[in-house]
Amino acid sequence: MEGLTPRKQDNGAKTQFILRGFSQTRGIRIYTFEGIGDGRRADCTVEVELALIPGYGIRIQDLALLCRELLQQRAEPDKISSVTLTEQDMRSFAERCATKREAAEHSKKPTPRLFRGNGG
Repeated sequence: MEGLTPRKQDNGAKTQFILRGFSQTRGIRIYTFEGIGDGRRADCTVEVELALIPGYGIRIQDLALLCRELLQQRAEPDKISSVTLTEQDMRSFAERCATKREAAEHSKKPTPRLFRGNGG
């Protein structure tokens, strides 16, 4: 999932994905989205194996957004009906998060230290 920026369709309009809900069976969560674009609507789903997410530091509350980003990055989002969030997708997400955390740590200003001389 490198560069999860929405890709534009040939006509310049991008498909918007609206979360409609989710269901869960035996450790698989299925998110349902409605894709709206170019005057058309289409339902699509993203399956996620929940047992894999802790290994990549993914919080369950982040999954819906991650799934929507996965749909938006597809070359032809209006032709998607079902997608699986793969382990490679999770790995890429974890790497991006780690990079963002490192950048945030480096951009923090050091805490000023007060000089306390001998009160003598």
